[in-house]
Amino acid sequence: MRHLIPSLVFAVTTALLPTVGRATVHTYENINLTTPINPAGTGSDGTGVWFNPLTGYAESRGFLYPSTFFTDGQFWLVMDGSFTQTEAEIYTQGFFSRGNGVIYQSSSNLNPAYFGDGATIGTSSGYQPPGAGYVDLGPTFGNWTAGEHGFLGLTIRNPAGSLATDIFYGYAEITVNADYSITLLSMGYNDVVGASITTVSTVPEPSTFALAAVGLAGSIFLRRRKAKATL
Repeated sequence: MRHLIPSLVFAVTTALLPTVGRATVHTYENINLTTPINPAGTGSDGTGVWFNPLTGYAESRGFLYPSTFFTDGQFWLVMDGSFTQTEAEIYTQGFFSRGNGVIYQSSSNLNPAYFGDGATIGTSSGYQPPGAGYVDLGPTFGNWTAGEHGFLGLTIRNPAGSLATDIFYGYAEITVNADYSITLLSMGYNDVVGASITTVSTVPEPSTFALAAVGLAGSIFLRRRKAKATL
């Protein structure tokens, strides 16, 4: 049985962004929390990574659920071991009626959308009715594959707002590992209601590593030549 999506979690670090309304993009980096196996599949077990970008909260928990189970902006990453094939999942632990949710791929693909580095998450991104889709990232369902790094788009209700449309846009940077555990790397949100946010990867691209290796090799080569020249 597939689960309807019930909540997400975010993280926070502050960084100024020149946007209309003097927006501040809050981000938290270097979280690096990985979901342990949840054998009960959330039915009676709170094992997983919980996070909330509004408060900066992020932790990997065992069996017990957090004392505050539902709160605006709270999400829950789960490695669900209750099926024959382990599933990677994300739950929204905020209140759907308040606009908290995950952005789905489309109205015909009701699984959390995949966003890459530099993607814009905002009003025109994916399908956004809170609680209208499923929790699955993969592999049986969903839009993520083993070993894939990317971003989940999040909608978070402004706690000071009065309408379900008073939402902040944010993201959770994750890696879906080969065993379908999930590593939360970073998270963020834009604190201007309705304003978009751009994903920023904290994981260097392979080309970056390659350039760094070339630079190091070149530096060693030049030092050796200089050393020989002085002999």
